[in-house]
Amino acid sequence: RSEKGTWIVSWRLLAGLILLTISVMPPPARAQQQTQMVKGTVVQILERGETTVGPVTQPYQRLSVRLTTGDRAGELVTVDVGIIDLNTANQQFDPGDTVFLAHTPAAGPGQFEHFVLIDRARGTPLALLAALFAFFIVLTSRWKGVRSLAGMAFTFAVIVWFLIPRLLNGGSPVGTTIAAAFVIFTVTLFLVHGIGRMTVAAMVGTSLSLLITGMLGSIFVDISHLTGLASEEAALLQATIGGRGLNPQGLLLGGIIIGALGVLDDVTVTQSSTVFELRKANPNLSASRLFRSGLKVGRDHIATTVNTLVLAYVGASLPLMLLFTQSDQPFLQIVNREIVAEEIVRTLVGTLGLISAVPLTTSIASWLAVRTPPERIDDHGHSHGRHDPQELSGHRRHDIPRDLSGRVPRRDDTSIDPEPGPSSLP
Repeated sequence: RSEKGTWIVSWRLLAGLILLTISVMPPPARAQQQTQMVKGTVVQILERGETTVGPVTQPYQRLSVRLTTGDRAGELVTVDVGIIDLNTANQQFDPGDTVFLAHTPAAGPGQFEHFVLIDRARGTPLALLAALFAFFIVLTSRWKGVRSLAGMAFTFAVIVWFLIPRLLNGGSPVGTTIAAAFVIFTVTLFLVHGIGRMTVAAMVGTSLSLLITGMLGSIFVDISHLTGLASEEAALLQATIGGRGLNPQGLLLGGIIIGALGVLDDVTVTQSSTVFELRKANPNLSASRLFRSGLKVGRDHIATTVNTLVLAYVGASLPLMLLFTQSDQPFLQIVNREIVAEEIVRTLVGTLGLISAVPLTTSIASWLAVRTPPERIDDHGHSHGRHDPQELSGHRRHDIPRDLSGRVPRRDDTSIDPEPGPSSLP
């Protein structure tokens, strides 16, 4: 069967999957809001000082802000900061600062409109950081870096245009999240690493590990009686959407699945790539030897990645941990709190899924690797799409020796010494 025909069919299937995913993405449900978010620039500080709001003494400011967006662009408005609301961060603004304001029009005759300062505009530093990120990704990884950026953009598109709208419209959090996860890792793996047996092994390993993660998460979220409402964000979301039928427990489980996916695809790609490189380096290795060797690498990867997971979750909840250290509660009582138990379940379930990914992916990759000719490992592993014209036309090139640089010597090439023994050249 022609390799070229296989590649054409594979890419058409991938393109069809992308188009099908985009076509079923519903438009986000937008609630009609009277409050409008506008942007403005601080022109002048009209008043500043300290005031007491409840038990808290805090700084306050009265600012003159020129609106730069919205129907009132160009107008000057007065905004109070810390006079009647808490200024817990003790923010101070200076002329020239760009800010976001929430504008609530007057509800009726005799009523007043309100402008509330929401936050600073951070678009410029975030754009600069994103540009640096993209630049160094492309600088170090070249075209694969470009493909990884495209895969990241596709991931955000699926989350924003498919996952979030479906959840807000009452879709099953678990089913919707698993569907989104399968679409994300299938497309991104093929996009970044190309279509080949190495990628297929990583994809199957990720699929099985993700299913294991989902089952374990479902079991332990249920028997731990986690409601999904322990965090302020989840409780606020539940209060905001009212009776629209969003299942907070399912949302917690969906978050566990999405969080685990980010680590699973890294592990599965590494394991699959390792096995295929071992096959390329030593074609005489059997499937069992490839599995054992790849598993040794996987054990080291697990040891470091588990610690990475723990540190990531600890870093995200560090203020919460500091808060609990200031209380006189026993350690077991602190661990029993739902907001802490959620993070424990999230960490351990994700780690178990990670552990299962190593033997699963390694065994699948070993089975596929021994069925792949060593001279074609490049095509099925790392350098996708670089098919040799002679190979596509049916001529075999694996009997042509290569020098250490990977280049095929010509008959009249005298720059390298022939290897001892009979030559395989005709």
